[in-house]
Amino acid sequence: MKHGAIPWPASLRLAWRRLRWEMDALSTIQLSAFLLIVLAFLIEPLLLTVYNTFATGLEWFAILLNSPFYSPISVTYIDTFPYIAVSLNAAGQIVEWAGADTLYIRGVDLGVVGNTLAVGFSTAAIATALGTGIAYVYARYIFPLKEAIRVLLLIPLLSTPFVGAIGLRRMLSADGPINVLFYEVLGLAPARIVFDGLAAMVLVQSLIFYPIVFLNAYAAFMSVDPTLEEQAENMGASGFKLFRTVTLPLALPGIEAGAILVFILSIEDLGTPIVIGGLAHKTLTYQIFDILRNQLGGGFNPLAGAMTVTLMVLSLAAFIAIRRYVSLRQYAYISKGGRWRPRARSLRPLASIPLIAALIMVALAGSMPQVSVTLLALTDEWKPGDLLPHRFTLKNYLSLLEDPGISRSIANSLIYSAAATAVIVLVGTGLAYIVTRKSIPGRGLLDFVATLPIALPGVVIAGGLFYAFVGTPLSPLLNPAPLLVVAYIIRKMPFTVRSVVAGLQQTHIALEEAARSVGAGRARTMATIVIPLILANILAGALLSFVYSMSEVSSSLVFGGFKGGTYAPMTWKMLDILSQLGFGLHAAAAMGTVLMGLQLLAIVVSTGVMKARVEAVTGV
Repeated sequence: MKHGAIPWPASLRLAWRRLRWEMDALSTIQLSAFLLIVLAFLIEPLLLTVYNTFATGLEWFAILLNSPFYSPISVTYIDTFPYIAVSLNAAGQIVEWAGADTLYIRGVDLGVVGNTLAVGFSTAAIATALGTGIAYVYARYIFPLKEAIRVLLLIPLLSTPFVGAIGLRRMLSADGPINVLFYEVLGLAPARIVFDGLAAMVLVQSLIFYPIVFLNAYAAFMSVDPTLEEQAENMGASGFKLFRTVTLPLALPGIEAGAILVFILSIEDLGTPIVIGGLAHKTLTYQIFDILRNQLGGGFNPLAGAMTVTLMVLSLAAFIAIRRYVSLRQYAYISKGGRWRPRARSLRPLASIPLIAALIMVALAGSMPQVSVTLLALTDEWKPGDLLPHRFTLKNYLSLLEDPGISRSIANSLIYSAAATAVIVLVGTGLAYIVTRKSIPGRGLLDFVATLPIALPGVVIAGGLFYAFVGTPLSPLLNPAPLLVVAYIIRKMPFTVRSVVAGLQQTHIALEEAARSVGAGRARTMATIVIPLILANILAGALLSFVYSMSEVSSSLVFGGFKGGTYAPMTWKMLDILSQLGFGLHAAAAMGTVLMGLQLLAIVVSTGVMKARVEAVTGV
């Protein structure tokens, strides 16, 4: 040590030695590239947004917390004890009759913040109850048509931008097929039932997101050691008591992780409130989006910043809770290691019939958006009051190639998604290897940061990028394409990282050690041993990242409209043509089915590669 130098603590010296030992030139380049991307395009924009928001003062948060438009409550100061008065800001009726035969279910307006939380918690509660119930049935019972119905139950995973809202609005409108069938034809409904506003958001999101809880809860139930339940039965517990005291507590971390993920996806959803309109526009994501898309001057909007910070805090709190609960899953394995035969018993035929009927009803309800959008894509005329279209045509698909604006947007999406996926594969694969194979300080933090974009709403990332780079050569006002690619890289990298991590965890490190022992360097071992062994996982993750980049909503809608939509991606064009009467709806539906097909391909390939590992698909 040089004279006068400040000695490092022993722990730092040990960490530095370990870092130098573990990190070769290739790993250093990969880690540096990841840190550069994350710091420049995620951390710095978000910190800049937070700083600018608080630098303008706290009055904008006071508006969010006290204004009737934004907050569910108002606090006023009075001269007498207790010196404050709290009042509830609520407007509208949950249920409203319109005429003699139409019932509108809308929800109560609690302000922008209150509406966002109400929709998020309501969606999470309904999706959790539905998904957990179905998961328990699938984990504990054997019945006919089990696997066929399972496929139908997972159809809502094929949810692309606007598809759920477009489909359910068409199916559940006052003169839509559902009301026509049950009210006019069969006479089973007491009135025409129409969901609108916040109630429609909750319905759409619940039907779209319940499979996420189903997948996580099913994995949790299957992970419960059956000997623990058998011991409880020997002590007298059975039926609901056994479920309440043993099975449910052991599976609870997985169920809660799925529920919190649904909450995050609900409060960040932008496509659904855009399509539903009305009271659904009074949510945080839509209000932020509305300010950003109309802010052509580029100056910082403190109100948008305050809403962005609020939404970011809600999402991060939920994400941290997911990480905590997922880490608790291990206590379901305390009695023995390895795998076991799940406790499942066959149902009698008489008991199977009502169960199968109930599951099919749920599956049909969940697949209504996809079925409706597919029918809209295959017709150019579906009159109100008709159960089905009168004629079918392929001209909506032909328009995707013939209309210059649509074909250009599809080409833009392909270029942006391909460019983003190339970077994601190069950087994400290296990061996954470092996280799973390198014993370096901060490895857990790297994994957390790599997964973090799943928790951050897209409109939050889009807003951060907008305010960070407006006025620079990367300004979206000049050309939105570079920031669109960056946004796709940031938001979709976790899918590839999780997929590659899964492959590395299934590949024994002894194979790499054997190559190193006969003289192969780390770079050569990576190229000749590791990559070939996990190539299927890399391709599966790349396919997921590519497809979800194609269907990305928030950044595409925020940046796509700049420069007259010349550089707009596919999802922005879908929203643009939805405003066109007649043709717009059917053409947007055709674009939606194309994205659904790509999603189906990605999910089938990725789950086929990773078998039962659903983390890369659901994000948990």
